[in-house]
Amino acid sequence: MRIFKIFCILFAAFTIGAFSSCSEDIDTSNRYTFVGETMGDFLLNREDRFSSMIKIFEQAKMMGLLSTYGQHTLFLPEDTAVTIYLREQYELYDSTLNDPNAETVWTGITSPYLEDLTDSMAVVIANTHLVPFAYEMVDMQEGVLDTRNYNSRYLSISYAVVDEMSRTLINNQSGIIEGDNLVENGVVHVVDAVVSPSTNTIAKHISDQPFFSLFSAAIQKTAFDDKLSDYALQLNGKDYDLGQKYATCFQCGDAKQLSARYPHTYFAKYTAFIEPDDVFAENGINNIDDLIEKCYEWYGREDELEFTSPKNALYKFVAYHFLNRELNYNLMVQYKLEHDSYKSEGERGLRADIDRVDYFETMLGTLVKVCKPLSSSKPEEYQNLFLNFSHRSTKQEFMRKHLDVCIYDMTTFNNMDEKYADFTQSALNGVVHPINRILVYNEAEMQGNVLNERMRFDIASILPELTTNGVRFGRWQKTGGICSHGDYNVPDGYCKNLVFRDKSTVWHYFCPYSWGCNYLGDEIIVVGNYDFEYILPPVPAGTYELRMGYTATSIRSITQFYFDGKVTGIPVDLKIYATDDRIGWIADEDTEDNGVENDKVMRSHGYMKAPDSYNGQSKAAPARSQSGAIRIIITQKYFDAGEHRLRMKKVDLIEKREFNHDYIEIVPKGIITDPTRPEDRH
Repeated sequence: MRIFKIFCILFAAFTIGAFSSCSEDIDTSNRYTFVGETMGDFLLNREDRFSSMIKIFEQAKMMGLLSTYGQHTLFLPEDTAVTIYLREQYELYDSTLNDPNAETVWTGITSPYLEDLTDSMAVVIANTHLVPFAYEMVDMQEGVLDTRNYNSRYLSISYAVVDEMSRTLINNQSGIIEGDNLVENGVVHVVDAVVSPSTNTIAKHISDQPFFSLFSAAIQKTAFDDKLSDYALQLNGKDYDLGQKYATCFQCGDAKQLSARYPHTYFAKYTAFIEPDDVFAENGINNIDDLIEKCYEWYGREDELEFTSPKNALYKFVAYHFLNRELNYNLMVQYKLEHDSYKSEGERGLRADIDRVDYFETMLGTLVKVCKPLSSSKPEEYQNLFLNFSHRSTKQEFMRKHLDVCIYDMTTFNNMDEKYADFTQSALNGVVHPINRILVYNEAEMQGNVLNERMRFDIASILPELTTNGVRFGRWQKTGGICSHGDYNVPDGYCKNLVFRDKSTVWHYFCPYSWGCNYLGDEIIVVGNYDFEYILPPVPAGTYELRMGYTATSIRSITQFYFDGKVTGIPVDLKIYATDDRIGWIADEDTEDNGVENDKVMRSHGYMKAPDSYNGQSKAAPARSQSGAIRIIITQKYFDAGEHRLRMKKVDLIEKREFNHDYIEIVPKGIITDPTRPEDRH
C-alpha cells in the first residue's frame, strides 16, 4: 500500500463573462469595525464562536503574533466549520486506509477530534489562514491575494451568487460571511469553512478533475508528470535556508543602502493552461487517439510512436501547455496592481490604452504570449486575458482556431457549468488555468504574426524563480531600518537563466516603488566587480535587434556587453545622460517634427529614447520626455533556434559603482526597416 506523503513535503517546505461584475457587488450587510482590539483580542473576546481556532493558534504558538504590532489578514472560521473540516479530513484519510487498491490519502489528520490534532497540523492550519499584509474586501480582486500566506501559498479569490448576493470565496471553498473587521494589527474576515489548499502535485490535481480527462491521458501517455514533480529545491546542493537571513549591505556613491533580504523560499512550481474535455469535443477530439492524430497534423510525425520523446508530436503538444513558474490570473501581466506601502500602482502609470503583454518560455522551449488587450474596442476582448492574442489576421487558415485563446477567470469558469463549480486552481506546486480553445504552437504563424512585434521583457520576467517565489510582484515596505522589504539580494545559482561569472557580483531586485523612471516600476541593480549573463528568451529564428533600457546617474559604471560570448561594440558609460553629444537626445517639444529626426540621430549613435507608454519619476510625463531614461541598442544579430546569452561585465576600476537595467527588447528586423509598418514609439 502506497502512502501519499505530499503533506509532509508541504510542512517541511513551510518551515523554510457572466459573473465578471460580481466582484463589485460585495455583500456589506455583515461588516463590523472594532477599534482598540488586536487579532488576539478579537478571538479571545469571542471565545464562544472561535474557541477551536484559539486552541489551534495556541498550539501553534502563534497567539503572540496575533497580539503584536504589524498588519495581517486573518480568515477566521467558526467552531462549527472547524468541526466539519476535521471530520471530513479524517473520513478522507480513513476511507482509503484499508483499501488495498487505493492510494492512501495522508491529510495529516488521523482523528476527527480537535484534542488529537498534532502540533505540526496546528501550524499548517494556523499559517494557512494568516496573510502578512492587511487586505480589506475592496482590495480583493479576481485571481489571488498578491501576498502569500504564512504557508507560502497564494489564496485565490473568486465570487459566487448566494441568496441573490455576491459572496467572496477564498480558494473557492470558504465564503466570507463577516468581512472587514478592522483591528489594530490588520483585518479579520469571518469565513464559513476552513481554508484547505490542495496537497496534490499539479499533475495529480489535473488528473483528479473528470473534465480534464483527455489532457490527463496525454500527460500519462507522455510521462510528462515526471517533469512536474519538483517542489522544494536545493541551492548549491543544500536545503534552502537563506529566507531567514539578511544579505550584507552594499554602498554606491556616498549613500549606504539598507540591507536586503534573500528570497524567502526556493520552490519549483508550474503553470498549466488546460482545455476541458468539452473544448476538445467541439473540435472533434473525443479520445486520446483522436488527439494523437491531430497532434501529428500540428507537429509532424517525428518519433511517431515514442510518446515520451521531446520530438514526439503529443509530447510537444503537452509541453507547450506548461510553464516552469507559478503564474496566477491577476499576476500574469501588470494590470491594476498595488505594490508599495503608499498603494501606488506597480504599473507605474502605464497608458490606459496600452495592451498589457508579457512573454513566457514554455516547457516546449518556445514562447507563449499573454495579453490583456486594452487597446481593443471589444469588451469581450479587453476584459479578458488571452494566450497568443493578435490584432492581425492569421496567415494560416488552421491557426484561426488556435490563436486568441481566452484564459478563464475562476468566477466565470466555476459558474459555467455545475460540473466546474467546485474546481480550485491551486495545486501544491502550481496553478491550473482552464482555456477556451486548443493551444497549439506553430513556428511560422508565431514568427510571422503573434511574435512579429517589438517584444519587451521586464528583466524579472525572464527569471521564473522570482515570480514563483513571490519576489516579482512583491511589495515595497520599510521595516525599521533593518532592511527594505522589496529589496532582494538574489544569490548565485538561484535563477537558472542568470549566471554569475564573477563571484563578487551582487544582484539586487527592487520591487515596484514610488520613485524612479522604470518600466513596470521595478528595477535591477548590480554591484561589485560584476560579470554576469542572462540566457535570453527563445524567440523564433530570425534577425533581431537587441536593446536594453536603463536610467543614467552619476553612480553608474562602465560596462562591456557581449552577445553569445562575443564583444558587441565599445564599453558603455552608463553615467552619461542622453543630452550628452555622444547620445544626442533633444526633447520632442524642442523639435519641429515631434522628435522624428532626433530619433534617427540617436539611432545612429546606438541609442533610443525611452518609451512613451509609461510615465517616469513624477508620473506626470512619459519616460520618453526624460533625458535620464535611455534605451541602448546592443546589437543586431541573427538568432538561430539555439540558446543565446547576453553578458554584462564591469570594466572600470572605480569602486562603489553600479549597473542598472530595467528591461530588454528583442525586435524583429523587419519591424525596424519596413517603412509601411514603423515600430510604434511606445
